[in-house]
Amino acid sequence: MNTSATPRIVVGVSGSPASLRAVEEAARAAQSRALPLHLAHVFNWLPDATGDPSAARSMLRQAAVAAVRIAPALDITTELVEGRPLTGLLRLSRRAALTVIGDGNLNDLTCMPRDAIAVQLTARGFGSVVVTRAWPVPDGPVLVGVDGSAAAEPVLDFAFDAAAHRRQGLLVVHVLESGDRTDALDQMVASRALASGVDARLRVLDGDPTTVMARQSHEASLIVVGARGRSPYHGLLGSVTQTLLHHGPASVAVIRGAVPESRRPARSDATPRRRAIVCARVPEAAAGTREATPV
Repeated sequence: MNTSATPRIVVGVSGSPASLRAVEEAARAAQSRALPLHLAHVFNWLPDATGDPSAARSMLRQAAVAAVRIAPALDITTELVEGRPLTGLLRLSRRAALTVIGDGNLNDLTCMPRDAIAVQLTARGFGSVVVTRAWPVPDGPVLVGVDGSAAAEPVLDFAFDAAAHRRQGLLVVHVLESGDRTDALDQMVASRALASGVDARLRVLDGDPTTVMARQSHEASLIVVGARGRSPYHGLLGSVTQTLLHHGPASVAVIRGAVPESRRPARSDATPRRRAIVCARVPEAAAGTREATPV
């Protein structure tokens, strides 16, 4: 097992168009944060299989080439991980500063399967996860949805950082709920905008949070949300996050802060025993790369 404690950006490579976008997104994130990039392909190796993993290694080499085109100076490692894809990615996410993965064509599904890898990884990963789409991102602002609680701070931090490195504006959306006060949120947005130089707008709206965020996301280049609003517990996603993963037009960054050990399940990387379906309401080889030791 690789015991290095150095934070890194991890990306799951599958060879799909959305996976290619994930590699590109992860390369930009690694470059902006001055962190190494780790490309991983997780697969189940069957004992009676007649082939070899050469195709998977070739896929990783092609992904490394794509990453180098984005950021030539990156420190890149590649890894073939044997086992169930979700289990392997969850293990890799334990030491990741950020994990990036393609969406598995969630937009094309009428009902969103809860055991889809992108859904499970965002719900149960150890840290923040970005889920990318197959198509190029729109040239719009970064969109972030926040409440007025302290849980909004890491979500805002990520959104401001993303907007600064993309050189795009930031739209901060807060949906009013009973008893809400926005003074603290005003100050959080204003102080970060001043420090980062990002053109940030705070939009306070009434309505159902899921519907409001879906409408505001149409022109966004990136959608940033918390894992579960005011209750960011490990293993759960809120309705807003689920709907944006399923129907959002842009890549979605799901931000979760550090999870206390007392809240972590004993076997967070266990494979789901049964397939559960959720129908969300529709609102209106390159130079410088190397192979790592398998986990």
